[in-house]
Amino acid sequence: MTAQPAEQPGWRMPPMDGYTVGDLLTMPDLPPHTELIDGNLVLVSPQRYFHFATIDLLVAGLGLSRTSP
Repeated sequence: MTAQPAEQPGWRMPPMDGYTVGDLLTMPDLPPHTELIDGNLVLVSPQRYFHFATIDLLVAGLGLSRTSP
């Protein structure tokens, strides 16, 4: 009896040279926030209100520290 490698449905092996824009545009069922960086598919979660509020606070804080003596 030999162990067979389990196939994982839905998992794709990336091409040897990496993905291209054509691959990204033709792949079905990718999340809408998928990015292509250096031939790799990067699944990015959408930013929430907390993220935007934190960035605004940091920008305001940095803006105040740059103008004060």
